[in-house]
Amino acid sequence: MLFEARRNPRGIEGISTCVKSQLAYRREVWLLLHNSESSTNETAAVRLYLDESGTDESSPQAVVGGLLINYSHYLNFEQTWDEILADHGITPPLHMKEFGKDRRLGAISRCCRKELFVRVVELIRSHRVGTLEATLSPREYVDNLPKPIRDHMSIYGMCFSVAAVQNHRLAETANYQGRIPFIMDAGNPYAEHVRIAHRNFLQLQREGGSLHAGGLYFDDDAEFGVLQAADVIAWGVRRIASGLAMPPGMEPIQDLFDSNHSRADFKAEWMKLLTETFIKSLKDDPL
Repeated sequence: MLFEARRNPRGIEGISTCVKSQLAYRREVWLLLHNSESSTNETAAVRLYLDESGTDESSPQAVVGGLLINYSHYLNFEQTWDEILADHGITPPLHMKEFGKDRRLGAISRCCRKELFVRVVELIRSHRVGTLEATLSPREYVDNLPKPIRDHMSIYGMCFSVAAVQNHRLAETANYQGRIPFIMDAGNPYAEHVRIAHRNFLQLQREGGSLHAGGLYFDDDAEFGVLQAADVIAWGVRRIASGLAMPPGMEPIQDLFDSNHSRADFKAEWMKLLTETFIKSLKDDPL
């Protein structure tokens, strides 16, 4: 059931001290975000891990995508992700752009890529609460945002806002009452635009009641498999949205986009509401 807390099928016995230390750090990060040591709250809490793809405005589609996960699956996901990469001789982080020609992972064979992504997709599907995406074309971005807003808000910031709206819709459908924090890669070049979008989204929440928006956090994706998984999701969404076939060996990624994957349909009224909030924010607090 969507947003239901589910228990890990595995423990962390028999693993190295180094790995245990890393898992302890990951657990600490989760608890810091939740501000609680309660095991009940741990298992009920949900996080949304997001990444971007194609947001330089030269791509046919800009994407923000990622996965919702709860604590009961979080640590096992991280441990298994590490094992998958180790089995394939890959030093984290796993970045999809590095499979390009002459890049770090470009020499991995078609067969080995397929084996890798079969396991990656199986892990994401078995541990997610759900996955989601938000896409915008450069034309939609230009047509729906006046230039003064575009000067301060990139297409990536707008994609994040649409993803936040979709996250709210999913929580409402599941009758989930809590707020959901957003976690993104600290190295993202559009981080400041996300902060602006998040600030304005919280303002909407203050004015209109709960929209399930929690805090916004950035961390190193090399430390967290869930952030690397978000990169896989966002990359796959962009390929499909742009009408591009999956490269040889990466076809299993298509299996992520099933009934437990949510697409945020473009809504002009959403853009209008968000734009009005941005305009008000600029008047109250010029950037």
